[in-house]
Amino acid sequence: MANDSTERTAVVTGAASGIGRAIARRLSDDGFHVVVADVADGNETVDLVHDDGGSAEYRRADVTDQESVDDLFVDLDVDALVNNAALYGPLVENKRRFDEIDGEEFQRVLDVNVTGVFRVTKAAVPHLHPGSTVVNIGSNSAELGVPGFLHYVASKGAVLSMTRSLATELGSADVRVNAVLPGLTMSEATLQNDDDYIEDLVSQQSIERRLEPEDVANSVAFLATAESAPMTGQVLSVDPGQTYY
Repeated sequence: MANDSTERTAVVTGAASGIGRAIARRLSDDGFHVVVADVADGNETVDLVHDDGGSAEYRRADVTDQESVDDLFVDLDVDALVNNAALYGPLVENKRRFDEIDGEEFQRVLDVNVTGVFRVTKAAVPHLHPGSTVVNIGSNSAELGVPGFLHYVASKGAVLSMTRSLATELGSADVRVNAVLPGLTMSEATLQNDDDYIEDLVSQQSIERRLEPEDVANSVAFLATAESAPMTGQVLSVDPGQTYY
């Protein structure tokens, strides 16, 4: 799909559902044409954006495959890139100690959650321009040390470090890179947990309210636009006070 030259374009990975879908809809509300990138079918998200009165298209992208990632950016001029794709849901179903995680699974999580961010950002760079923004979706688990998810926690810690390094390297091109660290967000994956588990974590927040995908999307939208123009290499914790309570 060729975009009008006056239209801003946002690419959101992992946007077929959950937080990614909420981000796609929120950026559309801000006037972006949204490229819904996911290995899963993202047409439902596209339909929702259209129902909201926005503009969107679906492009299949597997962040573990470089050719697929390169194809994602064909003919795109990217104003905002949101690296949201991550393995999380399957890990919720199989929480366990680190010494019960085999090396193959550990590497699989890193390949999606860490190397995937590297692949996508590297492929996007030729399509960015002065004023473009990159927003990486991390997790407050990287700061809390949540048990049962060592591979996930480690991967999100790496995303934080990558965010700061990328901000330094891309700053000379006037491209900003920041990160959002959501807490326990009421996505489809999180809601696979039993309600007592969720309520226990909510009780550990200074503000005891459930975090919705739309809350995370609002913070991403701030970082993706000129409203946050002085900010790069920064991390926004969006977790109703859990990290510092």
